Amino acid sequence: MAPHALDSDKSSTESSASDSVTDRPLKVIIVGAGIAGLSAAVGLRRAGHDVEIFEQSSFANEIGAAIHLCPNASRIVLKWGLDPVKARFNVTESGLTAQAGSLKPIYEADYDHIESKYAAPWYLAHRVDLHSALKDLALEDAGKGSPSKIRLLHKADLIIAADGVHSTAVGLVTGRDNAASPTGFSAFRFLMPTNDILADEQIKYLLDGKEGKFKIFVGEGGRRLVWYPCRAGTIQNFVAIHPDNKKFGSVEEWNVGAKTSDVVEEYKSFHSDLVATIGKATDVKLWKLLYREPIPTWHRGRLLLIGDAAHPMLPHQGQGGAQSIEDGAAIGVLLTGLKPGSDNFKAELAQRLSAFETVRRNRASLMQIYSNAGQDEAEKIRDEAARFLGPGLKVPTNQGEFHEFNFGYDVLKESETLLATL
Repeated sequence: MAPHALDSDKSSTESSASDSVTDRPLKVIIVGAGIAGLSAAVGLRRAGHDVEIFEQSSFANEIGAAIHLCPNASRIVLKWGLDPVKARFNVTESGLTAQAGSLKPIYEADYDHIESKYAAPWYLAHRVDLHSALKDLALEDAGKGSPSKIRLLHKADLIIAADGVHSTAVGLVTGRDNAASPTGFSAFRFLMPTNDILADEQIKYLLDGKEGKFKIFVGEGGRRLVWYPCRAGTIQNFVAIHPDNKKFGSVEEWNVGAKTSDVVEEYKSFHSDLVATIGKATDVKLWKLLYREPIPTWHRGRLLLIGDAAHPMLPHQGQGGAQSIEDGAAIGVLLTGLKPGSDNFKAELAQRLSAFETVRRNRASLMQIYSNAGQDEAEKIRDEAARFLGPGLKVPTNQGEFHEFNFGYDVLKESETLLATL
């Protein structure tokens, strides 16, 4: 992020407002074309603004494994016109938490009620499929508003930093870096073709014949194996959370290679059929889980942080992508009708960005904290979360209560309600 973007009244972001007619749309630069950046592009496009996206990777596909698209996010992308069948999403049909050594169930649930209760399904998606669908919504001619564009442009009314956890824009906004703290845990990640499991008589029963089952196996020492399908059930996604081990190394990146034998060794105390399943893994990645605390503000002047740049999250709530989509939806609504070039534009933009933080910062900060623990480990985050809770609210204590907080929130409604008061 170029420092000149924050130069007070003389910045390049300021100059474009003064040399334009009052009724033109905003020109918005988004730095980063991941889930947060593309979601913001879709939301702002639909609000009638002109969006330019900067992406250092030549707009290559999103890397990574699978991702949750919970009702609080799927409700948004479905309204935007995303086709879940074309994107090969799975619907989460049931859930299982079990003891890793014996496979004895701890908690089981059918999720047939999710869509009717929260007005949207709980999807499980391959990250590349979600990224591709959002890219189409942002860039293709079809759809509400003018398509976003990928090209160089050095002047804008607003710059949105959506360039991830290592964004240098954080320091420009807050005046300091948001240093990472070790959690003591890392995660192995890998994908596996469903047919590889079905072809093995020893382990195929673990699929239960249920295409949309979300499973967690809980072992000793904080070890967990999270397992769920994606890509229309043809791929199984695994996240294996375990205590840090110097033997394996690991850094705060998604794509660091690891050995299948290391995963097998780390999970040798798990049921033999789970170990056999792990042994089929190829192309294993290792991700060091580091925590960054919530930051006190997400914008300064005309520079705004969203996504992992604003609120990086650990995987325990499965809400990282969903919160980025909520960001994109909120900024699209809250900048609706805003026109540059007027005498009051600077104050109006500041008001809208403050409103964005009102809608998003407290909720995403809570989700950051909640994401430090599993939904059966609420006691670990209760005290820290309490400072972000409103009057009469309490920290969820079980899966049902977390679902209510995570899934029940309607960011579009909240944003529209606040916009009406401005």
